[in-house]
Amino acid sequence: MNYPFGKEETDTEKQLFGFFCECLRKGEWELAQACVHQLHEGQGDIPKKVEDILQALVLCPDLLRCGHDISPQRLPRKRKLEFLFLSEDLQGDIPEDILKELYETLAQSPLDCAPDGSQGQESWTLWLSSEAVSVLWDLLSKAPQQAQALLELLPLQKTLVDLIRKALRALQGPASGPPGIADAIYGALRTLRCHSEPPGVELRVLCEELLEACRIEGSALQEERLLSCLLRKAGHGLLSLYGHTYAEKVTEKPQKAATSGKVLPDHPDADRAMLALFSTPDPVQAWKMAFFYCLSKSKHFLEQILITALTLLKEEDFPSLGCLLDREFRPLSHLLVLLGWTHCQSLESAKRLLQTLHRTQDQGSDELLRDACDGLWAHLEVLEWCIQQSRCFTSLFNIPSQVSTVSVQYP
Repeated sequence: MNYPFGKEETDTEKQLFGFFCECLRKGEWELAQACVHQLHEGQGDIPKKVEDILQALVLCPDLLRCGHDISPQRLPRKRKLEFLFLSEDLQGDIPEDILKELYETLAQSPLDCAPDGSQGQESWTLWLSSEAVSVLWDLLSKAPQQAQALLELLPLQKTLVDLIRKALRALQGPASGPPGIADAIYGALRTLRCHSEPPGVELRVLCEELLEACRIEGSALQEERLLSCLLRKAGHGLLSLYGHTYAEKVTEKPQKAATSGKVLPDHPDADRAMLALFSTPDPVQAWKMAFFYCLSKSKHFLEQILITALTLLKEEDFPSLGCLLDREFRPLSHLLVLLGWTHCQSLESAKRLLQTLHRTQDQGSDELLRDACDGLWAHLEVLEWCIQQSRCFTSLFNIPSQVSTVSVQYP
């Protein structure tokens, strides 16, 4: 590497910037902080790069907090440093006394009390004044990104749940609540955590109230936006809980709806649910209900569709089978013919299966499966011809019917 004659200052700044970035990657926050002032006084685009990095750190602190090389002893110091960075952008939105209260609360939190509430939540509760809680809630609607970054640092799980439930009650009032309340709910949901262990009663009740709020006609709360807040790694548990609640509440009525099948009342709940869902004329609603139902049962929806279809095939309920495999699931028809072929109990049953799932389907499916079904149809035609010839033979020679009785089983 050649010596940078005449460019020593610029080269030193580049090396310092590289050292600054390396400290951030390793979680060496004190060393990184020591570099900031000199880098801000630098030449070229380095000050802008440093500003962009700090802004990204403020908006997405969880991406750096999850590093495996950060020890529990260094975690509180790092969280305090993140809070100080964040407070620089929040001085115009949060009063100084509230910022001081938040910082003191953060400093008093024990080591095992993680921001997501995964540890220490039962033994330690964060207490904030009503003014601080009110300021944080207002910030969620005014500056959602900064508010979420701040809430990431504080173990406010229970407080957020209580605030969301209070806001939901305000939405159901005659005035539909103050403006911006829906945005505040979305922002609070983005910071909630729900881990793999069984969720508490508060979160279950919250999901029920969220579902009811979304189903109210003209509600300011949109379910699509609500779900987008939960579609993240830390919110997967809450999304599963919402899906379980949705499956319990919404699929009760469709399961009671009448369908064309004769055996619907005797089917297991999962089969009845799939039949009812895909008998509705609204495909969007059917897909959403099926997604939540399968999510709550920890099954892939294609697996459940095939299980339900095989059940209908065994019961020879071909009208319901054709209805289930219409529209989006039509490509599964030929596969189901091969999977269910051995369950056909008679020649007529095998013929109806092929007529329902093969002869009436389009030709755009898998060529190999289609050829296999064509082969089965040819076998049926040969078998039918043999039976007809046998009947003609018995009639021609007047063979008694007791002798000519043929029991055909086509497994």
